[in-house]
Amino acid sequence: SDLCPSPPLRWETSGWSECSRTCGEGVQYRTVRCWKMLSPGLDSSVYDSLCLTHDLHKPAKRKVCHGQSCGPQWEVSEWSECSARCGSRAVRTREVRCSMEMRLCNKSSQPIESEECEAPPCDRRWTFSDWGPCSGVCGEGRMVRAVTCRSSGGVVMTEEQCDQSLRPLAIYPCGDRDCAPHWVEQEWQQCNATCGRGVRQRQVVCAGLEAGVFKESPDSSCEQGSRPESSSSCFQRPCSKWFTTSWSQCSKTCGSGVQVREVKCYQGEELVTRGHSCDSALKPEARQSCEIQSCLTEAPVAAPAAAAAAAAVEDSCQDKPTANCALVLKVKLCSHWYYRKACCQSCRAPRP
Repeated sequence: SDLCPSPPLRWETSGWSECSRTCGEGVQYRTVRCWKMLSPGLDSSVYDSLCLTHDLHKPAKRKVCHGQSCGPQWEVSEWSECSARCGSRAVRTREVRCSMEMRLCNKSSQPIESEECEAPPCDRRWTFSDWGPCSGVCGEGRMVRAVTCRSSGGVVMTEEQCDQSLRPLAIYPCGDRDCAPHWVEQEWQQCNATCGRGVRQRQVVCAGLEAGVFKESPDSSCEQGSRPESSSSCFQRPCSKWFTTSWSQCSKTCGSGVQVREVKCYQGEELVTRGHSCDSALKPEARQSCEIQSCLTEAPVAAPAAAAAAAAVEDSCQDKPTANCALVLKVKLCSHWYYRKACCQSCRAPRP
């Protein structure tokens, strides 16, 4: 008799997968399944809950692994927005940097820094609200309305996606009497930089009231020396960007695995490890699922000649005495290739 019989319920683990990264910190995975002894010589995998309800501690499915130091590697930022007008093509860019000195990274594997991009559809249009009340007499009075860039579905878009040359005026002069042409400045547009120093623009028109009606005039009709500025510098938050390394190899050679990469925040040349310098909402994923190929659940398919020979053997095969084939039939395990082979006579479909 067996001096150390297998317990009726137990955890079984596969070997650990290779480390998900060939250098630095990565992850290893393994399969953990609950097995139950149905009878001596016949085991089957069952739901994890059976082992857990028997207070069996489940082994870890994941562990951190460490390889040699990664050394210099390329890191890339997210792509910039496409600068093209609707219906046209342009170029978008991203920053590429080396985790160490630039000369230490392999130049032949350097990621591209620019690529062609296509502008959004030409369905963007300007919309505007009703005019607000007049704020004073002519020369001082102003009526204001909201001007917004929207898609054909009514979704608010960034102003850059609409044609700036067609932007309706958002501020009109007004008053209780006519007045000569004078400068009327519009609201400042958004800064053209999302971070760091940039430029913002606004329209400045020469206009007045004639017979109570707004009338735009040539710029020469207004005093040139008092023309308001139509552009000014602007500064957004300090430029901090997310950078990522390339994806690691898939953690499994078959079935569902995981790929990981490093995600770092840089403010200029400085690596930011604390605080919220980079926008957390824009943080790239550091982990994604992968599957190189499906894992075989059936026995490998034999070549035609080998299959014919196997069929001849199957005709005269005998069940393994230790397999308890009566129970295999009862619990319908013949669909599993291992039990179909161990109980080849019992599992063989009856011939007509």
